[in-house]
Amino acid sequence: MPSNYPFCTIEPNVGIIEVPDERLPVLAKIVNTTKIVPAAIEFYDIAGLVRGASKGEGLGNKFLSHIREVEAIIHVVRLFE
Repeated sequence: MPSNYPFCTIEPNVGIIEVPDERLPVLAKIVNTTKIVPAAIEFYDIAGLVRGASKGEGLGNKFLSHIREVEAIIHVVRLFE
């Protein structure tokens, strides 16, 4: 639903990818297991901040509650015309 401020998405979009690792089947054979659980990375696409966010404008503190839960931040820059 449209809102009167930029980046009005409240909840982040979440993507989970499994990290490919050729060593896992070899290790599974060594320890004699049939269950292989690869490492996974979760990406959270969080809306950007707007001017005045520190005063509660836009997503304000809601943004901070999402960003507080992550272990690393990746800044994607749009670099095309």
